[in-house]
Amino acid sequence: MAKRCRLLVAVTTMGYIHARRALVESFDLVPVFSISQARIALRDADIDCVLASIHFDDSRMFELLAEIKAMDPRPPFVCCMLLGTTLSDRTLRGLVRAAEEQGCTGFFNYNSLQRKVGFAEADKQLREHLLNAFPPPCGAAAAAA
Repeated sequence: MAKRCRLLVAVTTMGYIHARRALVESFDLVPVFSISQARIALRDADIDCVLASIHFDDSRMFELLAEIKAMDPRPPFVCCMLLGTTLSDRTLRGLVRAAEEQGCTGFFNYNSLQRKVGFAEADKQLREHLLNAFPPPCGAAAAAA
């Protein structure tokens, strides 16, 4: 049996409800709700990859990314917008660009997608996005095994 990927989920408590529903079947989830919890998990929990919401710990997603970038090996890091925020197109484009420039593996707008297609399809697409964004043992090659 292939190793399941250990995914650090840096979100709000409400965001974790959605992330857990979407991801628990594909990943071993390590939820964190503050930067201090994230530091402990990164030190002690053998994290393979990271999903972080823009709302994590009062918008400290990029601070967490800076700490991830200093790690060796560096786990892949996907930014997301899980729920509750409607941003202008211009603001969203700026956020996505900042995420790319800071070295994020990807950006996923779950909030917008679930409004269009519902929770079940948004959950499926989030899973697929992460499986495609992360290299083995977390990515698509691992899921196919």
